[in-house]
Amino acid sequence: MDDREILLGLGRLEGKVDALLQGMKVLQKDLEELEGRIRELETSKSFLLGATGVIASGVSMLVSYLSNKF
Repeated sequence: MDDREILLGLGRLEGKVDALLQGMKVLQKDLEELEGRIRELETSKSFLLGATGVIASGVSMLVSYLSNKF
């Protein structure tokens, strides 16, 4: 192998590494967006579960009150 072939090979490797790094940046951005969406879903789910618990407690207290009244 002469110097020219070595330099050509190094140039190809550098191009492939650059392409891989660019792909990693895109994947990182996608991952951050997905994490944000998951966080929003988890937050809304916990809010709904809490609200459901409060409503269930209220209905239970109302039923107990009405069953003791009548």
